[in-house]
Amino acid sequence: MKVIRRILFLLIALAVVFITYWFGFYAKTRLSANSLEEEKTVPVEVEVVSAGPIEETIELTGWIKANHIVDIASKVAGRVESLRVLSDGSDLVAVEEGVSVKKGQQLAVIDHDVYLAQLVAAKAGVRAKEVELADAEREKKRVIALYEGGSATEQSRDKAMTAAELAAASLSLTKANLELAQINLRESMIVSPIDGIVTAKHIDEGNLIRSGDQIVTIADMKTVRVIVAAAEKYGAQITVGMPAKLRVDAFAERTFDAGVHSIHPALDAQTHTIQVEIRLDNDGLLLKPGMFARVTLITKRKDNVVVIPRDVVLGGKIDKHYVYVIEEASAGKIARKHFVEIGIQQADRYEITNGLKAGETLVVNGMNYLADGMDVEVVRIEDIK
Repeated sequence: MKVIRRILFLLIALAVVFITYWFGFYAKTRLSANSLEEEKTVPVEVEVVSAGPIEETIELTGWIKANHIVDIASKVAGRVESLRVLSDGSDLVAVEEGVSVKKGQQLAVIDHDVYLAQLVAAKAGVRAKEVELADAEREKKRVIALYEGGSATEQSRDKAMTAAELAAASLSLTKANLELAQINLRESMIVSPIDGIVTAKHIDEGNLIRSGDQIVTIADMKTVRVIVAAAEKYGAQITVGMPAKLRVDAFAERTFDAGVHSIHPALDAQTHTIQVEIRLDNDGLLLKPGMFARVTLITKRKDNVVVIPRDVVLGGKIDKHYVYVIEEASAGKIARKHFVEIGIQQADRYEITNGLKAGETLVVNGMNYLADGMDVEVVRIEDIK
C-alpha cells in the first residue's frame, strides 16, 4: 500500500507541475502574440512628394588665374625719373601694388630729357644730310651737262654721280637714326598695354635700369579663369558654353556663375585628363588669382520633375529600387512598396522617372522596418528616435 500511495503522490505532483507549466506557457504565448500585434504598427515620418529642378554635375577643382597677366619691362636703359600714374582725380599717385591702371596710361618715365635731346640731334642730322644731298644733286646735274657739252671728263661725271649717291645713303642713315631716336623717346615713357591692377612692383623710382629689366606686373582681373582637369570618361559630356558654378573658401556661402570657355584639343600626356578652361566675370574683384576653386559643371538639368532624397530609396543591389508610400485603409494607414526608376542622380537627391508621382505621401524615416501592407503610424522624427 505504501508503494501505491507513493506512486499516486508522484503522479499527482507531476500533474500539478504540468498544469502549472502549461498555463504559464499559454499566458506567455498570448502575451507575445499581443506584443506582435502591437508591433505590427510601425512609426514613420513622411513628406509629400513634390516636383522641382535637378542637375547632373561633375565636381572638379582648380586655381583661379587672371584673364591676362603682363610683365612690363623697359626697352631702354637709364634712370627711372617717374613711377607714377594719373588717378581719376587727375592727381599723380605712386605706382604700387593694388593701383588700378587703364590701357595706354603712362606708368613710368626713363631719362626723358636724354632721349629728347637725342631726338633733337637726330632731326638736325637729317636736315644737314638733306642739304648735303641737295647740293650733291645740283653738282651732279651741272657736271653731267658739262660732260654732254664736251667740257667735262667722264671721270668728273662719275665722281659727281658717286657723291650724290653717297649723300642719299647718308641721308637714309640719318633718317634711320631719327626713327630710332623717336622709338627710344617713345619707349622711355612706359604705358600700360591693358586695363588692370598692379600686382607687383619690381623697381623703385630713381633706380637705374637696363634694357629688359622688369618694372611692374599688371593683371586684368575683370574676368578670371580656372583651368580644371576632367577625367577622360567625361569627354563626351563637357561642351563649350556649358554652365558651371564656382565656390571659394573666402566666400563659402556664395556661388559664382561661370561657363566653359574652351576645351583643350589634346589630353594631358601624363595624367590623361582633359584640360577645361572656365571663365567668369569678376564683379567687384572679389576673386583673386591664386585662390583655390571648387568647380561644378552642370552636364544636364531638368525642371518640374519628381525629386526625392537619396537615402529613402531602398534596394538596387539585387532587386529593383523601391520606396514606401502611405495609403489610407479602413483600419488606418498602411505602407505600400512602389518600385521606382531613377533618372538624374545629384549628390543626396534622385530624380524618379517612374513609380512615384507628385502629391503622394512618401516615407522618409522608418522605411527600413516596413514591409508591403504593414500598418503605420505617422509621427515626427523625434518620436521615432
